[in-house]
Amino acid sequence: MSESLFDTPAPRLFTLPPQADFLRSIARRLRLQFNVDTHPDALTRVLILTPTRRAAKALGDAFSAEAGNGVALLPMIRPLGDIDVDDPPFEPGELAGIAPPAVSASRRRFELARLILAKEEALGREIGIGGALALAEPLGALLDDLATEDVKDFSVLDEALQEHLPADRREAVEFLNIVGTIWPMRLEELGLVDSAARRSIVLGALVERWQTQPPAHPVLVVGSTGSIPAARDVMRCVAMLEQGAVVLPGFDWDADDAAWDKIDDAHPQWAMRDFVDTLGVERREVQQWPGSAEKAPARARRRVIAESLRPAEVTDGWLGRVERLAEEFGADFFARGLDGLSLVEAPDLLAEARICALLLRETLETPDKTAILVTPDRGLARRVAAEMEKFGVRLDDSGGAALSETHAGAFLLRLLDVAEDPGSVVALSALWGSPLFAAGLERGLVHGVLGKFEAEALRGVRPGRDLASVRARLDGKYVQLFDDDRAAIETILTQMDAAMPPLGGEEVLPAAVWAERHARAAEALAATSDRDGAVRLWSGEGGEAAAGVLRELLGETESLPPMRLFDYAGAFRELVRARRVPPRLGVHPRLQVLGPLEARLIGADRIVLAGLNEGVWPAGLGVDPWLSAGMRKALKLGAPERRHGLAAHDFAQLAAGAEVFLTRATKADGAPTVASRWVWRLKTLVEGAMGREAASAALRPSVDYSAIARDLNAQGCAPKPAPKPAPRPPVSARPRGLSITEIRTWVRDPYSIYARRILGIDRLDPADMPIGARERGTALHNALHEAFMAWKDVLPEDAETQLIEVSRRHLVMAGFAPEELVVELPRFARAARWLVGWERERRAAGITIAELEIKGHMTLDVPGGDWVLTGRSDRFDRQADGRIDIIDYKTGNAASAKEVAAGFDPQLPLTAAMAREAGVFPDFAGDPAGLYYVRLPGNAVGGVETRIDSTKATPSAAEMADQAIAELREWITRFDTETEPYLSQPRAKYVNDYGDYDHLARRGEWASAPGGSDEGGGET
Repeated sequence: MSESLFDTPAPRLFTLPPQADFLRSIARRLRLQFNVDTHPDALTRVLILTPTRRAAKALGDAFSAEAGNGVALLPMIRPLGDIDVDDPPFEPGELAGIAPPAVSASRRRFELARLILAKEEALGREIGIGGALALAEPLGALLDDLATEDVKDFSVLDEALQEHLPADRREAVEFLNIVGTIWPMRLEELGLVDSAARRSIVLGALVERWQTQPPAHPVLVVGSTGSIPAARDVMRCVAMLEQGAVVLPGFDWDADDAAWDKIDDAHPQWAMRDFVDTLGVERREVQQWPGSAEKAPARARRRVIAESLRPAEVTDGWLGRVERLAEEFGADFFARGLDGLSLVEAPDLLAEARICALLLRETLETPDKTAILVTPDRGLARRVAAEMEKFGVRLDDSGGAALSETHAGAFLLRLLDVAEDPGSVVALSALWGSPLFAAGLERGLVHGVLGKFEAEALRGVRPGRDLASVRARLDGKYVQLFDDDRAAIETILTQMDAAMPPLGGEEVLPAAVWAERHARAAEALAATSDRDGAVRLWSGEGGEAAAGVLRELLGETESLPPMRLFDYAGAFRELVRARRVPPRLGVHPRLQVLGPLEARLIGADRIVLAGLNEGVWPAGLGVDPWLSAGMRKALKLGAPERRHGLAAHDFAQLAAGAEVFLTRATKADGAPTVASRWVWRLKTLVEGAMGREAASAALRPSVDYSAIARDLNAQGCAPKPAPKPAPRPPVSARPRGLSITEIRTWVRDPYSIYARRILGIDRLDPADMPIGARERGTALHNALHEAFMAWKDVLPEDAETQLIEVSRRHLVMAGFAPEELVVELPRFARAARWLVGWERERRAAGITIAELEIKGHMTLDVPGGDWVLTGRSDRFDRQADGRIDIIDYKTGNAASAKEVAAGFDPQLPLTAAMAREAGVFPDFAGDPAGLYYVRLPGNAVGGVETRIDSTKATPSAAEMADQAIAELREWITRFDTETEPYLSQPRAKYVNDYGDYDHLARRGEWASAPGGSDEGGGET
């Protein structure tokens, strides 16, 4: 090669092998070419065009690194895909007006969403602003593809329309024809142009200018494959310039003719082959970049990867190629080619992430060693980042996080959730939990008092539909708060009352108005006692991006129709979901997470290629809502397989590195995965060349990272099932009394009594719990108590009507909404009809009401000391002979007579035993006559009376009372022994019952383990 890059005749094409540090090699050679040590400003005359902005920045960093401690005057470095006419090489401005400004991505999305909304409205369909924005994104991508390929004629689709397209595709074609006419007119009206079209216009003008007025300075295009037609034209022009050169990344100049002739769109070399062919250059004439001579190991790796990716039509020649390569380069050619390349197949996605994190973390053990993780799978990237956090390392992830995952984005979304449903405790708790929520107070104070308020007052059935109902809970009789805490909550709710109303209601307003109200409410609630809300909200990580979304909604949405809050919220969610926020601070300088395109020109000592499964890398072709694959081909937009070809080129470049790890998960979400076609081809090739065992050994890493990952997971938290709990607290800590209803729980699930009465842990209801059986039962009991207290002596003629009205009132008090009453009142009406009839029959038989809702307590003398049984009866009725019936109302299922007789549900017998003892119930006593459950399900039957004593299978009420007291004494004595454990649901009949303390007892672990239901356990 000549000393100067430009001594050879045009077209001037170079290539750098994959294992070379592409950007450092470019910088090193250009510094030498222009003698920077002697002429420090020489490079400032050079223009270098890179494929991406990231590559441009990295090339600048490479020049600085090559300069060392010296001064680095950089060349002009511009991204080829995003050239600005205000920057060189367009200055001093003769091309500045060549194209209108580009429409912003957000403005275009809003404009296209308006067209989609109009289409859906014309078809009588409701899609919403959020849905229209979701469809506008792929529509914008399609417009970019059309502009890139300079496609303006849709008539071919009209022809296809007459064929056999399904209805949805015919509808899409009709709409695209309309868009093809209307959209250019709208852009002309706005004085704007699509960014892809503008790029084509600008690059086309640049080519024309350079062909007529060649630049007087050196121009290089580096790293681009020429897959974009306009960029390919620039590359062709530059290659022909007197001081121009094109440097191709990883051009396969020494491929065999059979493979080269069969390259298709899915091959990694397709774009560069087409580019070279258009120049009429023989591929072996493409020169190696000076100073980048390929060493034998690097060439072996490159050829192994290239052979594994041969066009499918010539893979039948693999065996012959293996023999020829062995003859040319030695029998150990494939072994040398695989040296430094490892394949790690993890059992699942989490294990793969952990292995990738280990590979990155190990890199840091070697000073100055760098590593990159390359994957298109954002989920995997997030999992790896989370695993690295365990090592105290924050990754520089080029993909960033979704704006919705940042503090600012999440706060704004949660604010909208509350605005849409201000009575939702779930929405309020999420908003209150945001670090940005302060409502004018100190964040620490706010977090503490709202946590207490939510746990004390807001759990269970939702308070209501607005903030006023939430405030009403502050004065509830069960809320135990200090005065200072209560005052703080009052202040917070007052701030919310002031900030939230403009963001609520059913108004129909422009998006800009909603955005302004949204921002003002957010700033008001983000303020602390000493910091302005705007400063806290917009300055943190994610704050700038969140402000950008709101600016777009404020300034670029005039094309959207006025909307309700619901539609605005949908639009905002869609915009926030799509916006990515890169990390700003605290990332490690030697580790990066990159997408495949970004990583193409970035060098690193260790490269981890992760997520190598079909459908992930390469990605599936997906479903385009606008054009099918056949329709795209008809429009000459290029086969979708071209994306696979570009992805294959990125893989081939990266896999040829000196130290490379390929990783994949053999299962995802419990289902087997399919290895990436590139991995499958590589394994097939090397197994054919080396034999299965030798190939497996060659691809196996020297360190068993899978085993290390398993060990890390096991250290300190071995995943073995928890033992069945068997706590044995001292007798002095055990309760000396329970209620009758607790006796049932004690018999079936002693652990629940231990947790509640000894540990003092109360069940916490879920937030926003829907009105259910518990509230219905409470309302019924309260209604029956009120009605029958008034009817103890005389049952009115209109008792049924009165009972229904009383029930309605108590249902409303219990929180049932009007729409829920439509279901509940007919149920209560059926129950009332049956109950009044039942009551009339009993009174006709001489039975009267003795007591309603009466409470009592009875002291039992047991060996361990006095023990108090408490209880409350729904109803006592007096028979004509003076004996009493014990009646318990049920809206749900009731225990069977056999269950009661067996002691599993002793509520009624124990009530009978208490009732016959004078003084247990105030001013009341009597021998039991019958034990009754009165079920009032409100179905077609209305109600059912069930007597559980004096049946064929059960003794009399008195006998059942005696038996229940005797068994209770035995049970008390048993648990008055310190060795008796409180087991979790020990009775086989009830092991599948759900208990309030099952999670605390960890039943999900030991009950499903072999022998788990029978094993004992240690103390808890």
